[in-house]
Amino acid sequence: MVLRGSIYSKTLGMESGITVITPNDYGQAEKYRVCYVFHGMCGGNGDFSNFSLLPYLAFDKDIIYICPEVQHGFYCNMKHGYRYFDYVAKELPRTVKLVFNISASREDTAVMGCSMGGYGALKCALTYPENYGFCAAFSPAFTTLSEEVAKWKQKGRSGFPFFYNIIGRDMEYDVGEDITVLAEKALKNGVYPRLYVTTGTKDTLRKDNLVFKERLEQMGYPFEFDEIEGKHDYFLFEQGVRRAVERMTRDDTAAKPEAL
Repeated sequence: MVLRGSIYSKTLGMESGITVITPNDYGQAEKYRVCYVFHGMCGGNGDFSNFSLLPYLAFDKDIIYICPEVQHGFYCNMKHGYRYFDYVAKELPRTVKLVFNISASREDTAVMGCSMGGYGALKCALTYPENYGFCAAFSPAFTTLSEEVAKWKQKGRSGFPFFYNIIGRDMEYDVGEDITVLAEKALKNGVYPRLYVTTGTKDTLRKDNLVFKERLEQMGYPFEFDEIEGKHDYFLFEQGVRRAVERMTRDDTAAKPEAL
């Protein structure tokens, strides 16, 4: 079942689009697992329901998929704009748990996304690892955003005009929010989500994704990585979605490092 509409967000101060995908027999389970699904830079909240088999994959799993809208906000608290990170990481989970019969268990909570949404998924899961048992990122963008910002500052301009709204004209960025830094912190604290990352053989972000893979290996973070035939599009992301759902529904948990 696919539900499309909007919800009012106090964090954003406006209504925001949302797509919710549930099993067709919703209401039969005592509690449902939840997976937050984040769209890419050129997309919207309906992308995964329109361009992937996620509605079909929801048929026989007790999982509710929540697909929010962040426009070009990059799942960040923008310097000049909306607090999208607070919305997707804090307010949205509270809201949907009031509406749907969703489990509050960490092991029953996942987040995944493609490209910009892959960045957002990693940022949520690694900033609040106590809230997420699993995270999947399909061709994630800017896993070392501070390095990109440093390059932009040298050139005197942002790689994307809308990024001035996110980091400001002075292009100041907190390196502590880099995905690799967050991963290392979660690993050190001993509670971290299972990670599954994909890239394409002809993906425009392949080089960056392989660097991210190498850095996870260097810090000793347990994760799974697939390089799939294809380029940066939903033909590629769809394969990642199917593989991620398969991994997400495994019986093993990731509450502690020894469980991985």
